[in-house]
Amino acid sequence: MDTWKKPLRTAVRAGLLAACAIGAAAQTPVDYPAVPGIVDVSNRGWPREIETSEGRVRVDAPPQRIVALSLGHDEMLLALVARSRFAGVGRFTADPTYSNVADQVAGMATVQSGVEAVLAMRPDVVVASRYTTADLVDLIEEAGVPVVRSELESSAAGNIPNILLLGYLLGAEDRALELVADIERRLALVAQRVPPPGDPSRPAVLSIARFAETISAAGGGSTEGGIIEAAGGVNAAARDGISGHQAVSVESIAAMNPDVILITQPADSGGTRLRDDLMADRAIAAVPAIAGERVIVADPRYYTTLSHWNVRGIEVTARLLYPDRFHDVTFGDFEPYVEP
Repeated sequence: MDTWKKPLRTAVRAGLLAACAIGAAAQTPVDYPAVPGIVDVSNRGWPREIETSEGRVRVDAPPQRIVALSLGHDEMLLALVARSRFAGVGRFTADPTYSNVADQVAGMATVQSGVEAVLAMRPDVVVASRYTTADLVDLIEEAGVPVVRSELESSAAGNIPNILLLGYLLGAEDRALELVADIERRLALVAQRVPPPGDPSRPAVLSIARFAETISAAGGGSTEGGIIEAAGGVNAAARDGISGHQAVSVESIAAMNPDVILITQPADSGGTRLRDDLMADRAIAAVPAIAGERVIVADPRYYTTLSHWNVRGIEVTARLLYPDRFHDVTFGDFEPYVEP
């Protein structure tokens, strides 16, 4: 099960070394990890086949008019290929409140909802997520457009196989290997500087947001929870039995007694108000996060997307929790793909 994981780092390093060797990349394809979904990883020509939950999909040539139906996919795809290969991007991809690549897609067409709008973009491949309805996928396929359903994961590390799958789908294997190597380097840097899992010095961190006056906490299996753990914290909600995103009361927050509270919603869309309300609530005044004024309105783009940009959330959170351990490190955003 998941047999691609063990040889992944070896394959990535070997691939990058081979690609950097003088003249080697032009003559011999580099090794590529056999991640789930790639039918025959040894086939580096065209056509290629991808296996998804919808069945086997054949792609006859490198796609030149790509449409993705999720923000996370757009963020990964823009790191792999030039924007000229997109037929359009999703509405959320152009929204700087939630998108990490909004500046990269300025001026690009946006894909509206509905099968007619998708087909109007004349895509030669559509990338869907597990949240895309089966009816929409069926109608697109009936129109003769291949649909690849790529299962986005709730962790930055978990999306490495998705990046490798998309890199193979697009004929962008070398770039996918470079991006994966960058992700692994960043994750390793953080892991080396924060206390290991189980260390009692790890602070308890609670990630919350409030919509329609209901506070929701991010528990086990959530993107925010994975970021907290990778950044050297203890996910207070998961520790206390919360799975996914669940409504919590102020009394529950007091019982979880977090050292740090992250509010992962836009500051001007309720984030600042939630922080002010928590700081003014006398019922939780003794909670360490409140008493120590460690209630942080975080940038939701890093915490709520499902792409490699979650790594930025890990870096930001690690610096927040352990400023002295990262005083000499400059974290930067991921660079978009640049055509040679």
